[in-house]
Amino acid sequence: MSARPRGRFAVPAAAAALLLAACGTSADHTLPVPAPTHRGPAPVTPVSLPRPLLERPVDTARLSLQELAAVGRAELIERAACMRRYGFDVRARFTRSLHATVPDRSYGVMTDADARRYGYHMAPDVDPRVPANQKKQTDLVIPHPPRSAADRRVRDLVMYGTASGTLTEDDVQRADGPHPPRDAEVIGTYKDRPVRAGGCAEEARDRIVGDGGSERNPVAMRIYVTSFQQAEQDPDVRRAVRAWSACMARGGYHYDSPLNAGTDLPTAQAPAADAHEKAVARTDMTCKDSARLIAVWSAAEARHERRAMAGEKAALAAETARKKRMLERALKVLATTEGAAD
Repeated sequence: MSARPRGRFAVPAAAAALLLAACGTSADHTLPVPAPTHRGPAPVTPVSLPRPLLERPVDTARLSLQELAAVGRAELIERAACMRRYGFDVRARFTRSLHATVPDRSYGVMTDADARRYGYHMAPDVDPRVPANQKKQTDLVIPHPPRSAADRRVRDLVMYGTASGTLTEDDVQRADGPHPPRDAEVIGTYKDRPVRAGGCAEEARDRIVGDGGSERNPVAMRIYVTSFQQAEQDPDVRRAVRAWSACMARGGYHYDSPLNAGTDLPTAQAPAADAHEKAVARTDMTCKDSARLIAVWSAAEARHERRAMAGEKAALAAETARKKRMLERALKVLATTEGAAD
């Protein structure tokens, strides 16, 4: 999903004046208003997310890639719904299934099936190197885009609470972690509806993330990243890596770490793997299995995580509850949105 403005926006006086006057724009600046629909309650299709390949102790508080995708997708749906309340014909578009497993590449290629099919590449629908699949996982669609600069400014004011689309220093700080949200300040009206600072983007974020902070729980993420770095230097892991490297060398491939494997191949930046890349990746997996590298490395990560988690019990308890609330809100939105998980 594309980068989204976060936090409060400083709205230029001229832009606020434009917003306040938006109801009185000329016919040339009138944006299309979709015809009202009268439907019964939205059907509910329960959404469950695939489990990650490796489950880590800190994952009780850390959102997985699939969970982050669900939160982001629900937030975008809420943003589009907010824009429609102001009369803008905006819809959320989904370009890949929410159920698609996002490969874990913590230690390089991780399964024999991936090595055989994709080499060191990701599956095509998650690999940004594949031109045909560079569309975002979700996006906002505006069938009737604004026809003038004035219309675009009005749309951006309703969407983001700013006509500039740039982040302030305050926005950046708020994105780093949970902070108490401030009361939504009304900066003007559009079609007789109040518009809050931060616009529909921040309204949607408050509805799903809930507290004005980052969906990436900061304590859990710090433990996850630090424990990976510590595990990389763990004696058991270093022995397993040396055994893996020796095995690769016997196959004619020379790498000192599985994190570097495949990066020197001619197809490394190509859209897809060739037969040679797949052969290297299959040897890589054979050597990982013989060295028990994934089991050893993940066990070391878990040890370091548990040690760090013991000193952060209160913070992690709060982040675990925060993650649960976020996912409950997100999955509820996805369950009542047609095609949201397909």
